[in-house]
Amino acid sequence: MKAKALLEKIDNVFLAIFKWICVSLFMLLTIIITANVFVRYVPVMSLHWLDEIVELAFAWMVFFGSAAVWILKGHFSAGDWISRLLRGPRAKAIYRLIVDLIAFVFMAVFFWYSRQLFNRAIEVTAVFEFPKKVIYACMPISSAIMALYSLRFIVERLVEIFSPKKHDQTSQPE
Repeated sequence: MKAKALLEKIDNVFLAIFKWICVSLFMLLTIIITANVFVRYVPVMSLHWLDEIVELAFAWMVFFGSAAVWILKGHFSAGDWISRLLRGPRAKAIYRLIVDLIAFVFMAVFFWYSRQLFNRAIEVTAVFEFPKKVIYACMPISSAIMALYSLRFIVERLVEIFSPKKHDQTSQPE
């Protein structure tokens, strides 16, 4: 039970960080877009730097938001119609294990390539001249987190598959 409580605390920390990042960046984008509309009608200044901030905000919101949804197992799907065709909790757990393994492989490959992109990035942005690595950092960070959570989900599935108590309880009629 202590391990489960610790994992829940870790989940909550990650979720709080990702929520703060996404909400803050969304508010920033709202302010920038409002300012951009205002400046079009009242040309008091130029917002030539707008693209750099928008690029960073969207990238971070998408990748860190995806990591948050991954932690919650809340990604949309086309429906879990295959599970409904399988009989027994062990068969369903094996199917879900296969899906989790595929997801882990995808996240590991994505981490590998996004880390290479991050490491090779030497450019800076045109106006603020901050490194493009700042924009790209969200990809290896979020994919590493999603890969680690995929490993956790795989372990949970293995426990489901090999836990005789759970299967004995679910197979008995009530």
